[in-house]
Amino acid sequence: MSFFAKLFARTRYPVLPEDVKGSAKQLPAPSAGVNTFFNPFGDTPGSTGSKWTGGLAASGMAPVLNPTILRYNARAAYHTSIEARSILERHTDSVVDVGLKLNCIPDADILGISPDQADSWAIQVEAAFDLWAQSRLSSRAEQFNFYQLQRLISLSQQRDGEYFIRFYYSARQDLLNPLQLGVIDPSQIRGTGLVNTIAPVATDGDGIVRDAAGREAGYKVWVKQADGTYEDVYVPAYGARSGRVMMIHGFQPEYAGQGRGYSRLSHALQELENITDFKQSEIKKAIAQSSLFAFVKPSIDKPALNPFEGISHAGPVSSLTQTSDNGAQLITGTALEAAVSYTSLPEATVNVPGSMGVFNLNAGEEIKPFSNTAPVTGFHEFTESIAAQLSASLSIPLEAVLMRFNQNYSASRAALMLFWRVVQIWREELVSDFLNVVYENWLAGEIAAGRVIAAGWENPRRRAAWLKSQWVGAPMPNIDPTKTAAADQLYAQLGAQTLDRIALNFNGSSGKSNRAKLKKEFAELPSPPWSAIPFGGGPSNPEKAPSSPGKGA
Repeated sequence: MSFFAKLFARTRYPVLPEDVKGSAKQLPAPSAGVNTFFNPFGDTPGSTGSKWTGGLAASGMAPVLNPTILRYNARAAYHTSIEARSILERHTDSVVDVGLKLNCIPDADILGISPDQADSWAIQVEAAFDLWAQSRLSSRAEQFNFYQLQRLISLSQQRDGEYFIRFYYSARQDLLNPLQLGVIDPSQIRGTGLVNTIAPVATDGDGIVRDAAGREAGYKVWVKQADGTYEDVYVPAYGARSGRVMMIHGFQPEYAGQGRGYSRLSHALQELENITDFKQSEIKKAIAQSSLFAFVKPSIDKPALNPFEGISHAGPVSSLTQTSDNGAQLITGTALEAAVSYTSLPEATVNVPGSMGVFNLNAGEEIKPFSNTAPVTGFHEFTESIAAQLSASLSIPLEAVLMRFNQNYSASRAALMLFWRVVQIWREELVSDFLNVVYENWLAGEIAAGRVIAAGWENPRRRAAWLKSQWVGAPMPNIDPTKTAAADQLYAQLGAQTLDRIALNFNGSSGKSNRAKLKKEFAELPSPPWSAIPFGGGPSNPEKAPSSPGKGA
């Protein structure tokens, strides 16, 4: 058994050879443009005029979901719908922020080492992993570092419903670790993978090869060649000889047996399109109404004169004539009977007060402004109500989507706290399907290179003990930092959390490193000015004040 095979020794299911290639194929032309919405409940292109073919009378039928078409629709919505983009971006900003950071917590009891040894090992591994994660060499194309990749994965998870990551192992000497990651667009995994909600089962037509137990054994990836054709390349889930991860597929199934993910926006695609159309129509109506600013209200017995006729640079008077139903002009005597007279005023600057005067009106005539009916009454309330329902269906409060907190402290904090529970759920999804897999394969490379010692790694139980970790992201925003700090202090006094975790939650720093630096900085001060302030109390409780950590303390 090879060295890497020992490192990754575990029960594996049979996989195909690592380099199986299919014949070159010409990618078929798309049936419609990117911005065209398709019927989300089938593979026939067409308008999303209604969610159910035949209208609500057809409700109750089990839909057959097409992940490919839903993905195309969701991507179009991401670029055309303000609401869709706001929801997806806010989700990514909250779940990933600038990237989830590795926090190693090896199980000292199982490993038979002291807590100090475990801490020392964790510090070393965290520092080495962070160096690799911050380097663009962590990606195969060197376009982004590992923390930036997390944002792309989180966005794809919500917008596309799934993501595929290919693992490469390079022998390049300039790499910090042999592991490099490559992103495979879900559209490159060829196949439909329809989800029949009556009895969803994993199919062989979705571009994924599965074994008898339904486990993903490999993927058919379409790769573009130099001549413009696409070659169907087979990539196994695990290397047949080494046992290393070669490719992963992350998605959150909603039905048993579901083989491909579909967009989280899929249930709201029609609403997103409708509300965009509604706002566009209101904007166009406002623009059209702004083109006509006033009209002459005629007297009872005389038609209206053209009040602007004869002014400098004014255009000629034009007329709209009355016509019959068949388009023929209605003639009164020998002249056309004008229905409306108008004049173009491209040089008018009516936005400047006093720039225009109207004087030659007949008796009884008056200038009337066109009433502005755009937007309609309640436009803001209506659109915000729909946006609130859309965001709520994706477990994001509207306050977080709009980044606007107009409520009182308690209401705003309650909204954030509920949302942060959802953030934790999606962080765990990312950790389980992606981050932990990357960490294990990165760490195996460090062990193979002799840079990290992990005794008993070949044993599955000890390997799990070494790999035990947490991924820490940005904390919930502080609406009132003083209250949050007081709560953290109280929890630390009660033993409910550690000072190290407080530092990690606050700004991602190391509590141990912070204390070492503060000890040195405090020693340089004669006496910190805040040393007289009681810990947890005020000036009236001097007995609670800690001794000064400065000189002479």
